[in-house]
Amino acid sequence: MAITFTEKAKIPAFRTFRQIGTLTFTGNYVTGGEVPVGIVRVWTSKLPWGANFWNKGPHTFRYDPTTGKVLVYLGGAEVAAGAYPAGVTGDVVTMDIEYPKLG
Repeated sequence: MAITFTEKAKIPAFRTFRQIGTLTFTGNYVTGGEVPVGIVRVWTSKLPWGANFWNKGPHTFRYDPTTGKVLVYLGGAEVAAGAYPAGVTGDVVTMDIEYPKLG
């Protein structure tokens, strides 16, 4: 288990809902990203439309809604497979996932 999602809030809207939480990174990164453990869809069975990330470190994060994987980048290039860099494990990363409702 390398990425853990800890839910902080669910925000319903008219046709969507957002799930907000923090990501904790441990272990090793796999090229092509990893699926976070702990994301539970409540009001839908549909795939999310996308996700936004907020963090203070130099790394950027991308979400693939089709596979559910989070990918880690540094300077436009994906991080190499291996242990997560200290810039990732020591950072507070917030993830905001948006889902369509009623599906």
